[in-house]
Amino acid sequence: MRKQSRLFARIILLLSFLNPINNAFAQDDEINNAVVSFKKNELKNGFVFSFGNEREELRTDETRLYQEQSIFTGTYKLENSVWNLLDYKQEKLNFLFEVGPMGGHGNWIDSSKVNLTDANHKLFGLRAAGEVRYWNRFYYDPKSYSLIDVRVAGRYDFYKQNSEGTVIDSFGVSAPLDESEMNSRWRVGFDAKAGFGFGRLSPMNHLMTAHYLLEKYYPGRVFSDYEIARFAQEIANLKHDRNVRNGHRTDKEMEKLAEFVRGQMMLESPESMSGDWQLGEFDPRYEGKRVEMGPFFKYYNQEPDFVYGGYVQFDYAKYQELKWNRNFALNLNYNRYKKQDWMTAELNLGWSYYSNLRTQFDFGIKYVPGIELNGFENVGPLSHNLVPYLAYYSQLNSKSRVRFDFSWRIADGEQFVLPGPEFSLAFYRSRY
Repeated sequence: MRKQSRLFARIILLLSFLNPINNAFAQDDEINNAVVSFKKNELKNGFVFSFGNEREELRTDETRLYQEQSIFTGTYKLENSVWNLLDYKQEKLNFLFEVGPMGGHGNWIDSSKVNLTDANHKLFGLRAAGEVRYWNRFYYDPKSYSLIDVRVAGRYDFYKQNSEGTVIDSFGVSAPLDESEMNSRWRVGFDAKAGFGFGRLSPMNHLMTAHYLLEKYYPGRVFSDYEIARFAQEIANLKHDRNVRNGHRTDKEMEKLAEFVRGQMMLESPESMSGDWQLGEFDPRYEGKRVEMGPFFKYYNQEPDFVYGGYVQFDYAKYQELKWNRNFALNLNYNRYKKQDWMTAELNLGWSYYSNLRTQFDFGIKYVPGIELNGFENVGPLSHNLVPYLAYYSQLNSKSRVRFDFSWRIADGEQFVLPGPEFSLAFYRSRY
């Protein structure tokens, strides 16, 4: 009888020990779902040096003004980005302002029934630009959502232009042109699109940080997906409680993190983890699939001044492992402008490599075909364009950042893509 009582007591003790473990693993899916959130407010200020090709064209029944130029700018930039990626909505609000010197060279054509001017020019002056953008995906259920995306941008250039070329009058008489003048240019644009979609891109930033810290500071220990997700949720709690105005103290956050590791995961306190804790401040790194569609329109105070149409967008991001992400996107656009219409597409295949919590490399290639439809009565030839690109981002310390972006547009003519290189180099400080 005593043996049976002892056996029964042991079974009760074993069940009482296994019960919290079963309950914990029963919450595995819930914790993983909670991890796919990302809340952050980041203030940036610093210097950006950029180079690229620009063009504009203005047509009327009587005249045509065409300008093409390569522009180099060195600007001081202020930017405020707010991400709020939750289970029922994903939204971002972005404010940007930059001002600084500009310079470049190019050519312009000014033609009318009276004369034709064809000239090369050099210019230097000052550029100021600003932008506000807000997008929101509101989820009715885990996979279905509606979308709004609105952007307002403006730019003002004040510069001196030196032009050399020829002027041909209505009688065909040619005369040299050599003039220098002060010019200004104000450009403003408004873009908006709405639609609906299916699927979700979930941010993996906190999961990545948890995986990296556990692997680095507890070598030889194998952690389950549940343990990594649980640690990632604690990281999310600490980072989501930050206030950009009041700042945050990494030493206090480390105390809470160490307490969690000791008390909840039964691990030794990671005294040296604070050096990595202040890093890992990447933009959202995604996992998942998403397809969306809807109408759009664009207003610009220069031709084409008002473009409208519809789009279909497919995104597929794969969190392959701790250090690698594969990203694929396909966009189809139908564009309508006055009596013209055309279709463009953009296929983007790229990879992101994270060597540690400090550095990110991006590289890939875009294929950008385009075709004139002309009411489907006189369809033009298909234009093929390629844009290989690469980018580098590094966190020099908890506040200082450097970012480099480079791409080369290999264009089949200049109808849809303006050929040539494009790059930017940014040095800035970040507050979050």
